[in-house]
Amino acid sequence: MPALSGGGRDALSHSERYQEWEFHYSLMPVPARAAFFGTAQIHREGKRHCELPIFEPQCNALASIDLLREQCLAWIENCPVVANQPATSAN
Repeated sequence: MPALSGGGRDALSHSERYQEWEFHYSLMPVPARAAFFGTAQIHREGKRHCELPIFEPQCNALASIDLLREQCLAWIENCPVVANQPATSAN
């Protein structure tokens, strides 16, 4: 389970790595809707490449992070930076 930290009034944040990529999540609970909204920033080598909003609010922070992670991985899979990168040799 990821460790979540507060980044402001009731805001939650979490960061994780996937290969050379970093995902920075920022979530905000919306009590009136019993859901979490938020975004994920995708970084590589210290440079921000994209910020994705959560399109489908989730009932808890972990489900929100899971959904944002899926969106990040899909973005990386279709990312021009990765598509134009030469394959690395295992030698």
